Amino acid sequence: MAGVVITSRVRLARPVQRSRAVVTRVLVAACLVAAWSRPALALTLFTEAKRGDFSPTSAVVRVGADRALQALRPPTCPTTSSLKFALSQHGNDFEDHGEIPLPCEAWSAVTDGFHYAGGDDRAGGIREILYTHRGLEIRAEGTGYTPIKGPVAYVEAWLTIGDERHLVRLQNFRRNAADRIVSRRPSRVAARGEQAFWDTLWADQPRSDEALRLLRHAVRIDPRDGRSQFLLGMLHLYRTSEACAEFDFHHMCAAGKAEGRAAQRPLDRAVALLPYDSRVPGFRAATSYANGFLRHDDARLARGVQQLEAAIDANPLFNSFDAFAVAAPILPGTDPYYQGRILPLVDMVFMSAYCVGTLPEICNNLGMAPHNLEGTTLLLGDIDAKGGQLAKAKRWYSLGSILGANSNYRYESYLDDRVAHAAERVAAYQDGDPTNDPPLIGGGGGSCIYCHNK
Repeated sequence: MAGVVITSRVRLARPVQRSRAVVTRVLVAACLVAAWSRPALALTLFTEAKRGDFSPTSAVVRVGADRALQALRPPTCPTTSSLKFALSQHGNDFEDHGEIPLPCEAWSAVTDGFHYAGGDDRAGGIREILYTHRGLEIRAEGTGYTPIKGPVAYVEAWLTIGDERHLVRLQNFRRNAADRIVSRRPSRVAARGEQAFWDTLWADQPRSDEALRLLRHAVRIDPRDGRSQFLLGMLHLYRTSEACAEFDFHHMCAAGKAEGRAAQRPLDRAVALLPYDSRVPGFRAATSYANGFLRHDDARLARGVQQLEAAIDANPLFNSFDAFAVAAPILPGTDPYYQGRILPLVDMVFMSAYCVGTLPEICNNLGMAPHNLEGTTLLLGDIDAKGGQLAKAKRWYSLGSILGANSNYRYESYLDDRVAHAAERVAAYQDGDPTNDPPLIGGGGGSCIYCHNK
């Protein structure tokens, strides 16, 4: 039924066609960029009382007494440190204002932490940084400051000290205009819910039950908190794979179905509350699609398809992965939508490999998905294998195995096994017996861990 509903309502995209020489050059370029990307550093997220105020002439970012500030990293000499502002206006772009070196001699020890004294002659216009147990404050202004202009989907401040990157990510705004961007301070439960969410997804300290309790509380006390609505919806999707002993859309356990249903409302709200982020509608679309299939609701399923197509049109590179997470596991590899839409989208991702360098947060391992490259190659290899594309599947698996071997990837054994048995995997999909078809990696919200686990 799913395939009938989909193919009767959605136009099929033309397969992407490129010469072998062009494809080879793109692959080589992607490998080179990935190989030369800077080594992965430790990643720490600040959430407590975070807020930002940006104008054409200045920037102020503040964080409260976050748990991550209890153990400070001394930035004084000989330690190297830097600061970077970055933003996205629509979720399909990334504006990197560049790493601003912070000379170690400008740092000094103060009561409860460290102080950076800048000035007009400092790169990037960084005037002052207070980095203490009580909070973080960053001030930039003057001729060296690169303006942050809105409206935006999100703004980030990255403080790197030694081998650790500290991130302040701002996505909720009470003013979001060209002349000024002012973020909304999260509630305490929202801040701690975000901490628990990322502890779980990064596998630092998995605690999805606590994250669920905190985020539910956060949206009750502040229904306008779009970030918490989004994280709550995503957490429910993640928990669909936790709820069932074996995740399978065709034989979903009752608890998994309940988690999927619970994801719908907060993601619907997040779409309305985060209007500039083109990625959020993609997650909502995947949820609509999966719930339509699981509930045998053709109208909801059709709405999910329409939402998926609209999301992919708005942000092809990122939102294609929402179709990969739900449509690809559900449909047979021979389905017209799978062959005419899913597989061409995989080819599009391959042909967009230059984004490893130009969109590092989306396509490389430099954002909040520490193993984005490895997880992507694993998933896309599985999708091509299910579609009968042996050569392409082997290409993805081999590239992922090379990358994973150099990055301590916890799922490296999955890639190695697929490199060794790619032909058998494709043959199992093609033999006409659906009972022996290997599952695609993850599926639904379970796909997240292969990129986001540290």
